[in-house]
Amino acid sequence: MSVRRLLGLTIEVCHVNHRLRPDSGRDADFVSGLCRSLGIECHQVELEDRPAGENLEAWARARRYQTFADVLRVRGLDVVVTAHNANDVAETLLMRLLANKELNTIEYADPVRSCLRPLIGISRPQIEEYVTEHGLEFVEDPSNSDVSFVRNRVRAELLPLLKERFDPSIVWILSEQARLVADDCDALQYLAEVEVAKVGPLEDGSSLWSARLRDSLERAPVAVRWRIAQGVFTPLLGHTVGAHKAKAIVEVLLSQEGVIQLGPSLTLVVSKAQVRLERLAPTT
Repeated sequence: MSVRRLLGLTIEVCHVNHRLRPDSGRDADFVSGLCRSLGIECHQVELEDRPAGENLEAWARARRYQTFADVLRVRGLDVVVTAHNANDVAETLLMRLLANKELNTIEYADPVRSCLRPLIGISRPQIEEYVTEHGLEFVEDPSNSDVSFVRNRVRAELLPLLKERFDPSIVWILSEQARLVADDCDALQYLAEVEVAKVGPLEDGSSLWSARLRDSLERAPVAVRWRIAQGVFTPLLGHTVGAHKAKAIVEVLLSQEGVIQLGPSLTLVVSKAQVRLERLAPTT
């Protein structure tokens, strides 16, 4: 609170109740009461039922950030501040390695979501020590101990094992490596964006554009190639082309022969002479 006064900040709190536990209202009441005692505006939002078939964690994350964005817009606020910490970074790196996914990480700043994570360089034990030392009240989410969730298994089983059997500083090692990987990925993305700008937007059926794209792909390092394809074809779909799809596109483009499905109604047809798109007419 002293920092708020010193810097002249306007601080408001948003609590999202996912309604996934019978006692989730307890958390909402705790947050509301704490905010009242501190004189802070508190926004309580209850989510609707999760749509059938939606991945629980992905759905909850998307709805949570959408709620934060709505509060920012309505209240005229600048940024969302979350409590992600170094343990979260280490856990995310391990989770993505185990799932064979792209090694992106939790960044300090997320401009797309107008989000800052100032505790990213602090470990969970350090936070817990601060809470104990200052006698702060808190509520522990019981779902954090539910090892049916991958993150909780990594947190409760894998990280302690790595810490005990390999290195007590494993959280710092993993979080630092995650940062270095993120820096490398940023550099690769920058190189890809330079090439995408040179190639220009798709000129459907143009042999000159096709030759320009192939030349760019052939000269680029392998790790940059799929990012070039991603940058070229994502605008056509309205959503990000994933790494696996982008790599398949590169393979077809360099072989100069083939067909690949970009979306439900969009097909990429590649020949030695040209790259063209075939769109299915919407059914009525």
